[in-house]
Amino acid sequence: MIYRLFFLFFCIIIQGQNIDDAISLTFENNNGNARFSSMSGAFSSLGGNLSAISINPASSSVFELSRLGFTLNGDRKDVESSFSNSSSSVNSNYFNFQGGIVYVFKNYGEGKFRKFSFGINNQNTNDYNFDQLIKGKSSFSVDRFFLNNSIGYNVNDVSVGSNETINGVYRWLGQNYGYSSQQAFLGFQSYLLDYDNQNNSFYSIAKYNNGLDINNFYYGQGRKNKSSINLAAQYGENFYFGINFNIYELYSKKSFRHLENNFDNDSAITLIDFRNELLTRGKGFSVQLGMIYKLQSFRLGVSYNSPTSFDIEEELTQSLETNSVDLDGNNYVDIVDPDIINIYDYKFVSPSKLIFGASNIFANMFIISIDIQSNNYRNGNFKSDYGDSYATLNRTISEYLQNTLDFSIGSELRLNSISLRAGFKKLENPYKVSSNYFTSTSLGLGYDFGSSTLDLGLQLIEKQYNYQFFDTGFTETAEIQNNNFRTTLTYNIIF
Repeated sequence: MIYRLFFLFFCIIIQGQNIDDAISLTFENNNGNARFSSMSGAFSSLGGNLSAISINPASSSVFELSRLGFTLNGDRKDVESSFSNSSSSVNSNYFNFQGGIVYVFKNYGEGKFRKFSFGINNQNTNDYNFDQLIKGKSSFSVDRFFLNNSIGYNVNDVSVGSNETINGVYRWLGQNYGYSSQQAFLGFQSYLLDYDNQNNSFYSIAKYNNGLDINNFYYGQGRKNKSSINLAAQYGENFYFGINFNIYELYSKKSFRHLENNFDNDSAITLIDFRNELLTRGKGFSVQLGMIYKLQSFRLGVSYNSPTSFDIEEELTQSLETNSVDLDGNNYVDIVDPDIINIYDYKFVSPSKLIFGASNIFANMFIISIDIQSNNYRNGNFKSDYGDSYATLNRTISEYLQNTLDFSIGSELRLNSISLRAGFKKLENPYKVSSNYFTSTSLGLGYDFGSSTLDLGLQLIEKQYNYQFFDTGFTETAEIQNNNFRTTLTYNIIF
């Protein structure tokens, strides 16, 4: 039987989230339709594209005719890791669907308003689909994670009485002491940790003076989708403006497995297998305002996205297996699987975003467009219904994250019914470091049939970052290179 465990105490909520969650919930790489992606999303001043609605609500009023579009994205991801002079690579493939529709209503009578538009667009703003493997020789073990979490507890806190069960005590600890006590419980019940009554502290029975072999697996799937309800209008000849009501849907499922073996010959512990499953669901809402000003062939655009308020629920399950050997050479396998779902409910408010764009159309044949986006990750804020339980985490976010200036540039050459496109995008690292974080280069082409269009986009997305194994104890990092080759195919019906 699986028990559902609801957390009602501040310390538990703090343990559930970290600074990486703030980045994940804030970060957006609008994965739009083929024309949008092949020009790296530099559309805030151009408009006239279904996916452009997601970055500037005024975009829909640039259309002269109504439009319905369907998009299929295919991703091939190659995730390379480097740790302790060892490297590994994992390949995976994923697919995603997007779509939108815009109705254009022209004013053939008097008045300054030339046309109105109403649209609905669904777009993937971030995906969590990728697999990762890190392996190598390490001087540290996950036993330090369990030891650090055991500080402040004693052997009576994490013992199972004659009338108690593993899952019952694990559940009780979560309800009364929180996440850290559950980790201490796993370490002690698996016989990885023992207790020193004289010093009133836990210690590890694992020995790895000569280092040990680690294999760290990550399997992820999920997405953050943004559905925009759009209203826009053209005022006079040159002014376009609009508003979006954005509804976000968040889903991710992540599986973590940390495996250690090849301990010292005199180590009582011979293998550690630590597993975590994390399921995240959430809803969010924001309001977006935008305008485009056209001056002959030159256009300027600006868009403001209000802070996005998310309501998040996470479900965490854990298990720990250890293999050991006694002095007589007898082998043992100890598996601690509480079969409990830990549930964390919290709120997160992502910072507002501001986008500026400029573009020029030369001889109605060639387009060049540039977008700059300001995104202050420092203003991300966790909240709960149980007081100021996230004060420490929010201070950490403000201290270690920064305001980023991201830019993208796109171009298009029109040759009668055929269009050739290219683009480049660079996003700054949310952390206060100077290392590379995210770049994207893109190409594409399209064909205009008159009453419909067919577009193809190709992107090479490169993301570099450091992956920290655990939040305490075993805090070593591996270098990750996530290369994503994306193919996007879009069909639009014009009516």
